[in-house]
Amino acid sequence: MGTVKSQRAKALLSRLRFVKPELDPEMKRYPGDEMALWCKVELELNIVKNLSFFGQLSDAQTVLLESMASLLIGKPIIKLDDLTVRECEAFLRDRNSEAAIDEMTENLEAHLRKVFQWVRATPSRGPAKEYRFLAEKGPFRVLKLVDKVRELKAFLNSPEVLTLYQGLALPELVDVEDLTVYIHAAYESQREKGLFDSLHLLGVEAFQEENLNFIPEA
Repeated sequence: MGTVKSQRAKALLSRLRFVKPELDPEMKRYPGDEMALWCKVELELNIVKNLSFFGQLSDAQTVLLESMASLLIGKPIIKLDDLTVRECEAFLRDRNSEAAIDEMTENLEAHLRKVFQWVRATPSRGPAKEYRFLAEKGPFRVLKLVDKVRELKAFLNSPEVLTLYQGLALPELVDVEDLTVYIHAAYESQREKGLFDSLHLLGVEAFQEENLNFIPEA
């Protein structure tokens, strides 16, 4: 999983600023199964004012999250689109040529990249709630537009959808016309297309509408 090597990284472990010893009830749980992690993002006009984490983390994960937060505070949240795990590791080095974390594995990098993507998407979301379309509302297809929008947003913020996308950029509602739903979501790789197909199947099941159609929007 990687061993903390630099003195700078070791010093961070003794005076953690962003990784907290207790869970804050306002923190959101990371939906992936790679690590048990909670996070709270505080923004002001899309500028990151504070970040806090809690979880069952290795020393390497802890210092890399501390580094990420240090590099992000006071900057636009969109910086996370470009910030790499290697940049966070370089921030922890004593000397430029000596790695701060010995034997940093590809798995560690891949898991943290997913966390970065999830943190990037987290501020626009409220707490995830279980979603169930109530039959007494009538068929989804006959709802007013404002009601369809409300139901779709609740569905897209459900734990099922967060788990499906596992920390990747989450799908967002763009528009709805009758039973055609336009959703902003990644749709380039085969994996992304597979995720979107699964999202569509979840929607058909949730709203009990066989003709419900999801259209990806870049």
